[in-house]
Amino acid sequence: MNATISTAETNLSLAREYLEQVFNAHRPELAAEYLTPNVKWHGGTLGTIEGPDNVVALLRGFIGGLPDLNAVEEDALAQGDLVAMRFVINATHDGPLFGVPATGNHVQWTAVDIYRMEDGKIAEEWAADDLTAILHDMGVYSPPWLS
Repeated sequence: MNATISTAETNLSLAREYLEQVFNAHRPELAAEYLTPNVKWHGGTLGTIEGPDNVVALLRGFIGGLPDLNAVEEDALAQGDLVAMRFVINATHDGPLFGVPATGNHVQWTAVDIYRMEDGKIAEEWAADDLTAILHDMGVYSPPWLS
């Protein structure tokens, strides 16, 4: 087996383990074990977060607002130090999220995350979540095309 394929497969396994252990097991405190000391999380309109402690805090808030969150992998690609994954996520808005008190509403959205791995850990992540879908399902925003 060629080293590039082996590295890509190892990185994909790491990304899948991170998804299961941190998100689907609802254990944001474990994220730091998967992150490099200089990790950067890019969240589009949510900004860029740097450092494991700040990423863990972000995840605590997100998972705290959606405590039954479940991400299901739809697609995954890995090449070299990059892993790209597409998910469908389901959750119940049972805690504050984005400044919105719990509504009890079911939320569902798609996300595409790209991870850059370094020395067996996540060094960088680009998270593209459908925030419009989340806000719509929470009942706080209705896009004009759904009115």
